[in-house]
Amino acid sequence: MNRYIITSPKFTGEIHVLYGPDNKLLMLDFMNCDCNEVQITYFKKQVPVFYTDQFAEAFGTSRLTIIQEGYRVSFDQWWSRYNVKRNKDRCIKLWEKLSEAEQVNAFAGLITYERFLSLNTWRTKAEPDTYLRKLMWKNEWK
Repeated sequence: MNRYIITSPKFTGEIHVLYGPDNKLLMLDFMNCDCNEVQITYFKKQVPVFYTDQFAEAFGTSRLTIIQEGYRVSFDQWWSRYNVKRNKDRCIKLWEKLSEAEQVNAFAGLITYERFLSLNTWRTKAEPDTYLRKLMWKNEWK
């Protein structure tokens, strides 16, 4: 997982860019910045879909500050995002048994899982402890 935080004197706040374990772009987050439409369009065009070591070079000579940092997901972040609030104690124990990489994958896997559920409305979302116990983020949700 690669995470970048981008700042600039041309806007306040931060843009967050997250790449998954397969080096594919997972998230381009503008929630914590006040970019205008032109700036957002610029970033959407410049951010590579697949991560390479030359990430910063994609922006040319712009006056951006790009910080790379490790990406960790806390239980509270996952719990809040999962949005089914049952069996929390069981979930905490299961979460703590996962490696950091598995925790990030469990969080990132929610995107695909929830997209699958939205397309297959007859399916209900699994209990959160079932999602963790059965490593459901590893499924191919198509």
